[in-house]
Amino acid sequence: MKKWTWISCIAIICFLFTGTGKAEAAENGKRYIGLHDRILPIEDIRVIDGDTKVPLKDIAKYLYLPVETKDGKTIIQKRGKVIIFDHTTGATVLDGVDQPWAPISSIDGELFISVKYIARETGFQFEYFQQHHTIRIYRDEFNHISNEAFEEIIKEHAAKKHQISASKKANVYLTFDDGPNQFTLINHATLETYKVPATFFFLGNQIKHNESIVKTVSKSGHYVGSHSMTHDKALVYSSTESFIAEMTGAAQLLEQVTGKSANLVRVPYGSKPLVTPSMQKSLIDHGLYMWDWDVDSNDWRYTDKQTSQIIKNVQDGVTKAAKSGDKDIIILLHDRSQTTIALPRIIEWLQKEGYTFKTYEPDNHIIQNFLQDPLL
Repeated sequence: MKKWTWISCIAIICFLFTGTGKAEAAENGKRYIGLHDRILPIEDIRVIDGDTKVPLKDIAKYLYLPVETKDGKTIIQKRGKVIIFDHTTGATVLDGVDQPWAPISSIDGELFISVKYIARETGFQFEYFQQHHTIRIYRDEFNHISNEAFEEIIKEHAAKKHQISASKKANVYLTFDDGPNQFTLINHATLETYKVPATFFFLGNQIKHNESIVKTVSKSGHYVGSHSMTHDKALVYSSTESFIAEMTGAAQLLEQVTGKSANLVRVPYGSKPLVTPSMQKSLIDHGLYMWDWDVDSNDWRYTDKQTSQIIKNVQDGVTKAAKSGDKDIIILLHDRSQTTIALPRIIEWLQKEGYTFKTYEPDNHIIQNFLQDPLL
């Protein structure tokens, strides 16, 4: 009988702990921090060991916390109290006394601090609205509305955030391969007419004879990347050395012509299954990033009289990608005659549907490669 009693106790304890963990995971959705009568615009809110923490740099702005870092320690001084976090040991000390838990944590190189802890130690009161996953901190010496009234503010804020999130469509990236050529200029003119940015992947051997087109596209704010020198499958993929020479060769030409680095490449025919692990590593070693695509227009398959199928391919592909939750949809097109005809209707449909057009941003690289390599 004792044996089954112990087993039952252990089972209950395990249930409680795992149940708490699941609840905590579920609550790791949208959370809010309130200060007096407003919701603070702090986005990165974490639940760590059951405690709500926010970036120290963010909360310090709103609570006017003097924060200083020196000799491997971060020091917070407020209302006569001194809180010290040791970056080497991960320990927190309050007025010379070691804290038995971790009110401050270093996560991916950034300091997060417990909201309740910093509120309590700097003279604030706090109220937790469990249903809304919101902590409100306040001081009685400041005029503020009741907690009941503040709960209505939380509801209104959450409703607005949800509405914005639900209505915001994905970003779309129009990308054009195989230029520069006469069709590049027509596609460029269409983009200018609709005031839409795009990304072009040019071939080195054609860059040599069309430098003015490259300069025109680049000066208009579109990103220009390498699509190899020749697009000759047998030559490009004959060896790792040949592959990297093809990709860097066009990139170097682009930099010479535009004065801008071209660290984004698109390999001919897509990365899978042609790019070997050795080629993959070589791209990384040379500081290059690689884009494949989410939506293939298959425009190269059709004639000028079949452009409606190109448009449909884009519409179907984008709709499917958006429904899957993709927030950055990369569309494959080419600098070809049939594409120049289809492009205005593609842009008009994307605009009507509410998508946001973007060009590649080197400082905000989006990972999209069939190899699923996070370094590319």
